[in-house]
Amino acid sequence: MRIACLTLTVLLAASLVAGAADKEATPTAKLTPTKRLVAKMPKVSLVKLPLMRTFRQYAELSGLTIQPDWPGLKTAGIAPETPVTLKAEKITFEKLLDLTLDVIGKKDRPLAWYLSGSTVHVSTQMRVLLRHRPPFATRAPARAGRAARGTGGMREVQFDNTPLSAAVDFLRDVAGVNFYVNWNALEATGISRTTPITVKATRISPARALDLVIDQLNVERDRLGRVYWLIQDSVVHISTGESFNRRTTVRIYDIGDILMVVPNFRGPRISLDTNDNGSSNSMGGGGLFDSREGGGGGGLFDSFDTNNGSGSGGRGSEEDIVAQRERTREALIEIIKNSIGEDMWAPAGKGTIKVIRDKLVIAQTPLGFKLLEGSVGR
Repeated sequence: MRIACLTLTVLLAASLVAGAADKEATPTAKLTPTKRLVAKMPKVSLVKLPLMRTFRQYAELSGLTIQPDWPGLKTAGIAPETPVTLKAEKITFEKLLDLTLDVIGKKDRPLAWYLSGSTVHVSTQMRVLLRHRPPFATRAPARAGRAARGTGGMREVQFDNTPLSAAVDFLRDVAGVNFYVNWNALEATGISRTTPITVKATRISPARALDLVIDQLNVERDRLGRVYWLIQDSVVHISTGESFNRRTTVRIYDIGDILMVVPNFRGPRISLDTNDNGSSNSMGGGGLFDSREGGGGGGLFDSFDTNNGSGSGGRGSEEDIVAQRERTREALIEIIKNSIGEDMWAPAGKGTIKVIRDKLVIAQTPLGFKLLEGSVGR
């Protein structure tokens, strides 16, 4: 009897302990992963606690799995032993995560997290964004132009007060090409690595995304103070207009098809004015295909000058053709100069333009060629 009572007592005690444990675990154990993120956390006080142990405590508090991307975090100077010191109370778990990453992260290498199933992944902001890397990206530097200007769309670009350096790193990795940022030139105009960028877009090319980023830097800036990007030797260069306007290079274009002038050739004139006996008209004898100039003429296909409408003389002079080509040259040069402004051409600027036979020879700075490309694209 005593044994039965003792057994019953033990079972009741175990049942009570289990019930108490279930009751204590209820706030998070029965919640979905999304709701666990917004559940209020108890008071948290950490003093130089290693990051790995911090994540373990967070996993116990939230009921979620914390999966740090240690290789990615290492690039931002974060290790499992990185100390965490913070105090917080009456905040949700997602805000606790944000606070923790803000405490240990660096301004030029911000950290981020995202929820997948019941697992919270922690990495650098750039690597989190790159989880949507598009399939079109190429890693071949020689294809820089095609990759940067690619028409394929990135699934998502979302910068929310992201430091400029991080945004550039992200686009560099997405495009799969080398980037060079002239930070000295940018900083001279008040733009730094930590300048915040906010861009939200989907299905756009890396080139268009880079345009949107740079547009935010160019508010109320003049031509030389603006920031531009261009491709040189398979590298995307980012700098100011002033730095891109220091030296000139020469490009030669074949414009033979533009300068070609079609002469107004003489054509035959059909004459049906014949005598009753079938002979030619009174203009004088001539065969059926007479094309003589002067007094003969009068055949069925008599010669006719389309330049002046007369039946004699007139040949579309070579002088007229030369004059037309010259007018075309002058008009082409004027259009090109006006497209980017006279101040980019000598004597005010560094650029020169001339036509040598059927070649258009342009000497211009990288900024000038960038502006020319933009004027053609509009």
